[in-house]
This record gives sequence, structure tokens and C-alpha cells, in this order.
Amino acid sequence: MGKIILNLATSLDGFIAEENGGVDWLNDFLKPEEDYGMNAFFKQCGTAIMGAKTYEQTLSFHYWYGDMDGIVFTSRALPPLEGKSIQFISGDPAETIQSLKKKSKDSWLVGGASLIAQFINNKLLDEMIITIVPRLIGKGIPLCTDLNEIQKLKLEETKAFKDGVIQLKYLL
Repeated sequence: MGKIILNLATSLDGFIAEENGGVDWLNDFLKPEEDYGMNAFFKQCGTAIMGAKTYEQTLSFHYWYGDMDGIVFTSRALPPLEGKSIQFISGDPAETIQSLKKKSKDSWLVGGASLIAQFINNKLLDEMIITIVPRLIGKGIPLCTDLNEIQKLKLEETKAFKDGVIQLKYLL
């Protein structure tokens, strides 16, 4: 059975992006010699899940996540990505997520903050892989917003990288 896994980078002060959605602060960490496990992670995932703003940012990069299908939770019309299987869904994600969990491959929750909180609040998330990058942004988009209650997580694994990056894997 497939798992729903949040895997993303945060600044040391807990932001996933600058206020305008920018992630240029990650550029120093885009190195061919170290991918922080992302190539292997991409191979285990069959679907990338995201909100509308994350999808629009992905389009601005002119890049998609390998052969993964896409599910975008949105209440507005968005342009399709040519040559990729992208579904645009509005409303409660529970039914869609339950069908993804029946697949053989995992699904990657890419972002953003309110969608992450919705997945946590509705107990749709199985794992969180948080890669903490040694940068302080000061303000921006937090990891998640509007949690209904304090969440207890179980630390499954930690990895420290030579460049100061720390990766934490939690089970929910």
C-alpha cells in the first residue's frame, strides 16, 4: 500500500518559502554531488500532490517531478502541464487520498502550508521528511498553518550532511 509522504525543505526558522513564495535561499544547496535522497524518493513515488500556489511555482520552474502524475487541490482554473497527467480537484481530499493509498507507489505531498495542515488535521499523512537547511529567512510561509491540535510525531530517522543540512523523518 502506498503512503502519503510530506517531503520538503525548511529554513532553520521553519519557513518553506519567502513571503512571495520564492525559494532562492535553497539555491546554494542545489548540487549535483548531493541530492539529499530526492532521486531515490522520486523513484518510490507515483504521484505529486500540491496546492494551487505550489503548482504555479512548479510551472514557473519549467520542471516536473519525473514520471509522477499530479494532483492539484484548487478552487480555481489552472493551466494544464502538457504531456503530464495532472488532475485538478476541489473540496475534501479524503476520497482521493484513500484511492492513492491503494496504489503500489507512495505519493508525495509537495506543499503548501494550508494543504499540509489540512492533511495533518484529517490524518491523511503517513510520514514527514523535513530537510532543515541552515538559513534564517526571518519571515515567510511557515511549514503549516491552522493545526487543530498539537500533533505527536515519532522520530524514525535522522541524517546529517556535511554542508549543515539535517534531515528528519517522522511517522504520524
